[in-house]
Amino acid sequence: MSTRDAERTRALLAWLEGLGFGERLEPASGDASFRRYFRVYRRGESFIAMDAPPGKEDLRPFLETARAFGGIGLHVPEVHEADVEQGFALLEDLGTRTYLMALSRQTAERLYGDALGALAALQALGPTGDLPPYDEGLLLEEMALFRDWYLKRHLGLRGGEALEEAFAFLARSALEQPKVCVHRDFHSRNLMVVPRNNPGILDFQDAVAGPVTYDLVSL
Repeated sequence: MSTRDAERTRALLAWLEGLGFGERLEPASGDASFRRYFRVYRRGESFIAMDAPPGKEDLRPFLETARAFGGIGLHVPEVHEADVEQGFALLEDLGTRTYLMALSRQTAERLYGDALGALAALQALGPTGDLPPYDEGLLLEEMALFRDWYLKRHLGLRGGEALEEAFAFLARSALEQPKVCVHRDFHSRNLMVVPRNNPGILDFQDAVAGPVTYDLVSL
C-alpha cells in the first residue's frame, strides 16, 4: 500500500469510527479510477465505504446521479452518509453477485429482462438536462482508446485512414439518434443480482445525455 493510500485509509477509518464502525475493512471491488471500495460492518449489517480522494475524484456527480436514478425507481446504492470535503461515502451493500457471475442459459432471460426494464425506465425518465452531452469530441476520444490501447499497444497495429473514417461515421450515427440518459457502463460487471427491484446498478457517476442505442449495445 502506498503512503498516500495508507493516509487515506487512516482518515477513512477515523470517519467510520465516528459513525459507529470498528476497524474492519474488507476490499470490496476494484475500479478503473482512483476510487476505492471497502465492505464494513456495524451491528451485524454490511455496508460499502467509498473513498474518492479529493483532487483525483469528485464525489458530487456520484451523489447527484444516485439521487436522480433512485428517484425514478432504479435500484442504486442508497447513500447513508457522505462527506464531500473528505471524499467519503457510506453506501448500501448490494452484495457480491454480479450479472457476469450469475448469467447462464437458465437465468439469461430473467436477468436480461430485468436489466432491459431498468434501462427502459432510465431512458424514459432519467435526467438529461443537467448531464454533460455525449458530443462528437467525447465520442471520438473514447473510440480512440480502442486504437491507442488495443490496436497499437496490444496488437502492434496501426489504425490508418479507414479506421478514422469508421470512427467519424459512428460518431455521426450516434449524434443523429434520439438523446436519452446514458449510464455509459451498463454491462454485466456493473449490474448486481439483488432480491428486490433487480438489478442493482453500479458505476453510474459518468452518466451523460447521449444516443439511445449506447447502453443497449453495452448490455
